[in-house]
Amino acid sequence: MKQYIDGKIVEFEYTPAEIAAMQDEQAKAEVIERKRSLTESEISAMLIRQQINTITVDDQTALRMKEWYPAWTVGQAYAVGERVQHHGELYRVQTAHTSQADWTPDTAVTLFVRIDEAHDGSKYDPIPYSGNMALVYGLYYVQDGVTYRCTRDTGSPVYHALRELVGSFVEVV
Repeated sequence: MKQYIDGKIVEFEYTPAEIAAMQDEQAKAEVIERKRSLTESEISAMLIRQQINTITVDDQTALRMKEWYPAWTVGQAYAVGERVQHHGELYRVQTAHTSQADWTPDTAVTLFVRIDEAHDGSKYDPIPYSGNMALVYGLYYVQDGVTYRCTRDTGSPVYHALRELVGSFVEVV
């Protein structure tokens, strides 16, 4: 076994007696954990996670409670409208199916849709700009930590960084 001690990696071997003692402590801890009473918060969390997909809420509200949604798993039957977490993102099921290893929410776009935070485009809730977006007059956008206000509709998606569009379509706020 290797251990990092005082900035150095030290190799050492456990004796059979030390290994047996550690295994004994682990077994004892597992028995204690299986027999202890669950706390109210643990029970509440279990109930919430079990029932979260039965609550009717819009996507923006669901984002505010995404940590309660179940993680996506292989072999799970999913119904249309259910929500799942995958790699820190929240997804809504678009097509009923039983999941397979290669049908992950981030790649199976016909089965899942990622739920993104909606922004109203106000000065205090600007729309994150990442290119390939049409800009709308009067709405605020943010890119690289800088907030811009659109001074003229683009009509079609633009690809340039907002700093390159200052004077023609946006102004720095």
